[in-house]
Amino acid sequence: MSERAFWVGTYTGEAGGGAGIYRVARRADGSLEALGLAAEAVCPSYLAVHPAANVLYAVREEDGGGVLAYEVTGSGLRQFGTRRAGALPCHLSVAPDGGRLLVADYGSGTVRAVPLGPDGGFTGDPAVAEGHGSGPRADRQEGPHAHATAHAPDGTVLATDLGADLVRSFRIDDGSLRLVGETAMPAGCGPRHLVVHPGGYVHVLTELAATVLVLRPADGYARLEIAAESPATADPAGDRAQGAAIKLGDGGRYVYTSMRGTDVVTVHRVLDGGAALRPLADVPSGGHWPRDLHVDGGWMHVANERSDTIATFRIGDDGVPVPAGAPLRIPSPVCVIPA
Repeated sequence: MSERAFWVGTYTGEAGGGAGIYRVARRADGSLEALGLAAEAVCPSYLAVHPAANVLYAVREEDGGGVLAYEVTGSGLRQFGTRRAGALPCHLSVAPDGGRLLVADYGSGTVRAVPLGPDGGFTGDPAVAEGHGSGPRADRQEGPHAHATAHAPDGTVLATDLGADLVRSFRIDDGSLRLVGETAMPAGCGPRHLVVHPGGYVHVLTELAATVLVLRPADGYARLEIAAESPATADPAGDRAQGAAIKLGDGGRYVYTSMRGTDVVTVHRVLDGGAALRPLADVPSGGHWPRDLHVDGGWMHVANERSDTIATFRIGDDGVPVPAGAPLRIPSPVCVIPA
């Protein structure tokens, strides 16, 4: 397997020990090698790449937050655009056609669709959808907290709201971000991240209940129904557990989740074309406080924020990750994506 490069987003300043966006490389044997700091930035905790242009996007996760656009050059990254966001932007996704950058603002509960030009640069003011509602957990759900977005096959933008226990459905029409439906999640579960399975189902990892919800389209993707619910870990998660990331593996045969507090990655078998999940095994994350993870073909890379490490695993034929070598030291890693 040939060498491949990755970008790593970090927490900086009071939030962590990073300095910005780092670049690492995966060697042929799966191990990672640090290539250095690619760009200084304030809390670039989540990253996304344009599907066609040579552009990397990063959030600036702070109260007066924003999003940054970088041209990928031979020597690293060159910032060439910025836009304001709401409070604490925490997640990015790019529409499959490359026309919009979707931003989830945790602090303000807003979702933003930033228009992009053919070169991947910002071209205008974002369309903004305000959040609303709250949940029963007064310490975490006092108001709306948009946390992640995903793109359904019909173009619907799906957004989790941890604070309001909702998955919201939007359509981008004439530059606006139009709310077309809301799907209530179990009270107090705190939906965090989500993926759309090739079978059409939507898998949602909850942060506060340590569960995975399987949603099926009921009215296109404007309205969803809960088809199944399963634990996010194979063994009981316990009160300390906080769900973090959810990713697909092996073309949708497996789902992987990371769990902070218990510091494990769990492999789930996908059943009935995505209609249900069965947790198979919990694997120590190779560090402390696992955040994002990336399934890299037969490899997996897990960003362990509080131990300053990225751990690499080889994925077995049974879907279970097996540690592969010593973790790589990177300060406060949060997000890992292919360069």
